[in-house]
Amino acid sequence: MELSNDILIPSTYRIYGFNGTVTIPKGEVTLRVSYWGGHLDTLTTFCVVDVVSPYEAIIRIPWIVGIKRVASTYHQRLRFPTYKGVVEVIGDSQEARQCMEVDIQQNNKRRERQRREKNKAKEAEASQELEKVISQAVMSYGTNEKESL
Repeated sequence: MELSNDILIPSTYRIYGFNGTVTIPKGEVTLRVSYWGGHLDTLTTFCVVDVVSPYEAIIRIPWIVGIKRVASTYHQRLRFPTYKGVVEVIGDSQEARQCMEVDIQQNNKRRERQRREKNKAKEAEASQELEKVISQAVMSYGTNEKESL
């Protein structure tokens, strides 16, 4: 959306993803949401995060309740009253499936990267420990050799 970080209000909570990952928000911003040909016009507070995601926005239950909606996850429909009548938003099951697949792929890549980084750290620690043991052995050998002379 190309918004400046200057307008963000600090947030004090964390977001827990579907897969258990934790994200710390960059902040919050309140914007006017106008959509569906003027059917919806409301101020909405958005939590801004810096993550790779197939989703553009995740709508929280308080917002949905605030517009007096009726939601059906099974039918992928959201209905809410407006001054122009009832509006229905219809979801796309294929797109939802694709978003979920992309999310799974991204999380698998992230987990693999974390595993590699963890293994590198373990290898570096083992290498340092080995160097320490070798150094002590060399010093001990040198001391023993001097004593025998």
